[in-house]
Amino acid sequence: MSLKSDKQTIDFRYSSSSSTAAPDSVDHHAETQPETETVLSVTGMTCASCVNSIEGHIGSFDGAVSISVDLMTAQATVRHYTHALPVADLCTAIEDMGYDAAVLSTKTLAPVSDATKADAKAILGESAVESWFNVEGMTCGSCVATITSLLNDLPGVEAADVQLLTAQAMVKHIPREIGVREIADALTDAGYPATPLDGADSSSAADPSTMALRNLEKHRRQAMLRFLWSLVFAIPMLIISMIIDMALPSSNPVAKAFHRKVFQKYSVSVICTFFIATATQFTLGLFFYKHAYKSLVRAKTANMDVLIALGTTAAYAGSIISVVLQQGAGEQFFETAVFLMTFVFLGRWLEAIAKGRTVGAVEALVKMQPDDALLVKPGAKDGADDFATISSRQIQLGDLLQVNNGMRVPCDGVIVRGNTEIDESLLTGESLPVAKGEGSAVTGGTLNLSQSVRMRATAINESSTLARIVKLVRDAQSSKPQIQEVADRVANRFVPLVVLASVLVFFVWLIIGATGNIKADWLAMGHMDDAPPMKYPIFALLNAISVLVIACPCALGLAAPTAIMVGTGLAARMGILVKGGGATMEAASKIDIVAFDKTGTLTIGKPAVSDHFIEQSRAEVISGWLYAHIVEIESLSSHPLAAAICAYIREHTQSDSVRAQLLEHQELPGRGMQATVELPAEIAHALGWTGVTTAHLLVGKEAWAKEEGCLMDVPMGTRAQWASSGYTSVAVALVPVGRSMRGKVVAAFALSDQVRPESREVVRQLKRRGIEVWMISGDQQAAANAIAAQLGIDHVMAGVLPDQKSETIRTLQRRGKGPQKRPFAKVAMVGDGINDAPALAQADVGIAVGSGTAAAMETAPALLMRPTLLSLLTLLDLSRIVFRRVKLNFVWASMYNIVCIPIAAGILYPAINRGLPPVIAGLLMIASSLTVMMSSLSLKLFREPKYN
Repeated sequence: MSLKSDKQTIDFRYSSSSSTAAPDSVDHHAETQPETETVLSVTGMTCASCVNSIEGHIGSFDGAVSISVDLMTAQATVRHYTHALPVADLCTAIEDMGYDAAVLSTKTLAPVSDATKADAKAILGESAVESWFNVEGMTCGSCVATITSLLNDLPGVEAADVQLLTAQAMVKHIPREIGVREIADALTDAGYPATPLDGADSSSAADPSTMALRNLEKHRRQAMLRFLWSLVFAIPMLIISMIIDMALPSSNPVAKAFHRKVFQKYSVSVICTFFIATATQFTLGLFFYKHAYKSLVRAKTANMDVLIALGTTAAYAGSIISVVLQQGAGEQFFETAVFLMTFVFLGRWLEAIAKGRTVGAVEALVKMQPDDALLVKPGAKDGADDFATISSRQIQLGDLLQVNNGMRVPCDGVIVRGNTEIDESLLTGESLPVAKGEGSAVTGGTLNLSQSVRMRATAINESSTLARIVKLVRDAQSSKPQIQEVADRVANRFVPLVVLASVLVFFVWLIIGATGNIKADWLAMGHMDDAPPMKYPIFALLNAISVLVIACPCALGLAAPTAIMVGTGLAARMGILVKGGGATMEAASKIDIVAFDKTGTLTIGKPAVSDHFIEQSRAEVISGWLYAHIVEIESLSSHPLAAAICAYIREHTQSDSVRAQLLEHQELPGRGMQATVELPAEIAHALGWTGVTTAHLLVGKEAWAKEEGCLMDVPMGTRAQWASSGYTSVAVALVPVGRSMRGKVVAAFALSDQVRPESREVVRQLKRRGIEVWMISGDQQAAANAIAAQLGIDHVMAGVLPDQKSETIRTLQRRGKGPQKRPFAKVAMVGDGINDAPALAQADVGIAVGSGTAAAMETAPALLMRPTLLSLLTLLDLSRIVFRRVKLNFVWASMYNIVCIPIAAGILYPAINRGLPPVIAGLLMIASSLTVMMSSLSLKLFREPKYN
């Protein structure tokens, strides 16, 4: 098998019994068939052993391509060829292993070479999707045939499947040609009222995130009911075995009644506890027997249910054998089996509650999507618009929607009327509202805080930003770090080793007892004063049962997933999407070097005027007139430098007070802007020109002014300082028209990309953490050095091409430097542009800023949604804390088993004359899993640090 490192999905296409199997041996005919991706809900999994069993069992089937099983969300994603492995067979195979399986969604995958094209078509509504409808009025097969024919005749419908028994219809259609509302209207007009089903109403079309939440809630209810039923047996058993038999004195009338012998052999107490234990064993115990049987016989593996079944059966059967062989006088411990099941059901109920809380991030995101939308229908007669409330699942591309104050935006779109403020904390984690006006893009799920606006739908359902974020978070939470792979391998072999240890403990104590080396005090522990001590075979059996029930692979399996799920959820709420999940956070927790792109990452990416020059002796005379004409001519250009100069002049001068007039103008590519202007007499006099009434105004490169023969009024020292600082110089020159006089450069502006206000603090904080900071830029050396000097960055590489950036990252990784002195350094790359995409892919952790290009955001496994680099520090801090907690969980789970199993085996008897009864061992087993869950949930106390 090959293990994909990005999603930890087991790929079986090149699996073989031989480790040297070549790709030639693959069934190429099968791979020419389209693959199908099926998402199933799988309930009943308790630990990583269950996950490994399912992955291994399903992977052994012909037609299986890959499988990924997520313990926390109780889901399995299987890619397979349906002609060899139908969907129904998947469910049957999983159910035969002792788990409950239900299909959440099934879709045919496009060939890999067409994936990008298919994604683009999906976003544009040009690829087919499946929609489900409730259809009323069907009574027979004729109705089914009629509706099927009607649907197939609709333009844009590719296929239709109508089900009489469920009164549902599945329609495969192209959204751009026909939407769900038009399909429903067509069926209703034909006499069959139809309503579209949203993702939560149809298991066949359900959104996996929504269904995962529903399945977890269903599992929680089932676990609670099992626990409550167990109390029906546990409470009477507690009263009889613990209170009447042990706490009440033998002279108490109630104790006498229960200690009275019937049938001349057995006491009432023994008979009552026998019947309670029997009822428990063959009602609630069937759950464990069924799952243990399927695990052992069908899946050929052993899980936690096998240990519980063995432990309870040994306690129940051992009690019967002891009592019968000694005619009622023998040691009995029927309560052990009953209490053990009760504690296990209690533990699983509490685990289900905790799991529900760990997926709170996905649940919160899903709830952001509003159920309804307000559709605007343009009025036909009086011009007044009509409004209709529709389900958000019925929105079609291009629909005109009204979003009132206090409503959530129903889908992605563009505002076409009105101005408002939007709460985008869903995307950025920032609670401050963002002003939006006509032409502004809005995201589905965000909250309108101010005025009513109208918007045009541009992305709906699975193509929306919110749906993609939900998918990214879900994928991130289900990914496994490397440390989890070790735990999975341990858990896979854990149960057989525990069973072997239990058998060994039993025979060791039998041998010790047969040689007379078990003290009487040990055999009398926990018994009534007048009761005879237990026999040593019973003592050996109890210790063996304790070993069975105290061992817990669940804690090992939960150590990483719970912490990662909470951590990625926290990151999402703080405006950080960790698409790579556990693997990304694990790498981010070990970062030695952070490399930054310059433009758009450390800087804002927009030029601004940093300095300017005008000759002071004539500034008072010419500045107002000159600045007004500069603004007038530069406003005609689309160049970013021109916009920056206009903004600077408007902010720092009173240029609006002078009326500027251009006689003619033109833009010279690569040089700048040129205009002919009337020159007032006082301006000409200030410049030393006589009789000059018109002049050419040049705003552009300094070299262009020199070509025109202009004299430079800007001092050499000022120009040298600008050059050393990496500034871009823009000269402003006046050239007399029709005269032999030389023109003059009367003013100049120095422009530079502005550093983000938080960049210096981010660099400082990284250095405090012992992380080496690099800048890798395609800009010229002087500009890069100037920015690096401002920020305190010591390592700069400038003039680097995109392919050279990835090679630079590779070189840094091979250096092996850093505070942890590893042979290979862990490098994070932070960038925003298309040219950064290769470096983001090469880095151990690629981090894209949310204002960057789509290519960068698609390539990087981590995305900073907020417009601030401080989120980088949050990501690194959170990753370190999460993986410290993962390691703590693993240490706790490992030490628990290493310490508790020998204690349960009775290793402390010689030292303190004490052991662990099976009931106490069961409680400790539950405590191990719950402490891991609570440890992970405590990560929710993490608060984002505040920086200056």
